[in-house]
Amino acid sequence: MAKIVVDGKEYEVDASKNLLHVCISLGLDLPYFCWHPAMGSVGACRQCAVKKYQNEDDTQGWLVMACMEPAT
Repeated sequence: MAKIVVDGKEYEVDASKNLLHVCISLGLDLPYFCWHPAMGSVGACRQCAVKKYQNEDDTQGWLVMACMEPAT
C-alpha cells in the first residue's frame, strides 16, 4: 500500500497500480482518453496531466501523466 494526497486529503492506495487507476477507483474525477485498464497506458493524449510534489515543502512540483506514474 502507498499513501497519496489529493487536494489535501490523504488516501491509502494499491502501490502496484498507476496514479490514474487509483484516482478513478477512489471516485475522483480525472480526465483521460488513451488509458484502458485492460490495455495499459500510452501517455499520448496528455489529458491526465497532474502536478506532483516531492513533499509538503515542495511549492513548485512538476507535471506528470497520471496514467504513466506509479501510485507510490
